[in-house]
Amino acid sequence: MDGHERPDVVKYRQEIFLPKMAEFERCMAHYIPNPETGELERIEPDLKPGEKEIIPECHDESCCQANEHASSTWLMEGQQPLRRKGRGRLIHNSEIIEPTNGRLIVLNDDGSVKKLARKIIYPGSNGDPWWDTEQLIQQIHQAILIFEEAHPGCQALFIFDQSSAHATLPPDALKAFEMNKGNGGKQRHQRDTIIPMSNPYQEFRGKPQKMTTDDGLAKGLQQTLEERGFNVRGKRAKCSPVCPWENYDCCMARMLSRQEDFANQISMLEKVIRDASHECIFLPKFHCELNPIEMYWGWCKYRYRQAPKKTFEDAKKAAREAFDSCPTDVIRRFINRSWRFMSAYRQGLTGKAAEWAVRKQKGHRAVSRSAMMHIEAIVS
Repeated sequence: MDGHERPDVVKYRQEIFLPKMAEFERCMAHYIPNPETGELERIEPDLKPGEKEIIPECHDESCCQANEHASSTWLMEGQQPLRRKGRGRLIHNSEIIEPTNGRLIVLNDDGSVKKLARKIIYPGSNGDPWWDTEQLIQQIHQAILIFEEAHPGCQALFIFDQSSAHATLPPDALKAFEMNKGNGGKQRHQRDTIIPMSNPYQEFRGKPQKMTTDDGLAKGLQQTLEERGFNVRGKRAKCSPVCPWENYDCCMARMLSRQEDFANQISMLEKVIRDASHECIFLPKFHCELNPIEMYWGWCKYRYRQAPKKTFEDAKKAAREAFDSCPTDVIRRFINRSWRFMSAYRQGLTGKAAEWAVRKQKGHRAVSRSAMMHIEAIVS
């Protein structure tokens, strides 16, 4: 079991992700197949006064290698394909796709690409540095500028998976378990904060709290908690090796980590996006079917492997051509398929039942009541 139906994953999917996506979808344009021609037609969102159209921007990263080739080929009897021993240099692509233009791009008047949010690197020995959070943040800064030029008056909804890089907190983030018991020492300086309104001691709620002393030292756990009204005399700083399960006041670090300002911090990625007045949401873990860019990778990589490649330069060219060749109409259908899975999960379907309903409703954006009736008839 990969965790797809793990209780915490299902809870996040059903109680947080899907309700939020339903709110966002109301402000999105839909691309629905014409029943006669099968061509996708744009259905404008029904916006209330003051609302902006929301455009989903689906992000993901993927790699291909220089010596990747098709897994099967036609040969004469007795022939064998000649393949290189290694898989070759790595080509890493951080891509963003959308329903409007296929990829997050700015177009010239003649339809050619003026700006592209994609970021391709070639990591490895003697190559580019490996992909990290800093490069991702730089890409998102650039992507926001490209989005605002390509879609003036609209709001972006950036969709990410739940990788550790996407959850990286700023360098000055509040982290109780990185603090010493006393002030100073080798502990890092953390940002100032405001004591949350959920603090059990009412007289301290809403008060600003500096995380450095008047002497410029980083505050420790004891003073920080005492300034919030807690009596921690005689309490240990941290448990060793870890805190007991479901024990909330076993040590100072555990007590402080459960305070709202420590527990509910947004990542650097979220901050960059929300500071620019756009939205951001994270997919449930183990739910690759909800990210349409996964289907885009499969489409592109199939064509990349078919291309002849003798040198690394050939591989780089073939990769770019494969990534550029996926039609906007195909990307829209990938997005519709992911949206059908969301619709199926909202109606209580899971696993094979959800997959069947999505396949049954191939030409739709949502799973209809008729498909649900088919499932109910089979189950009953």
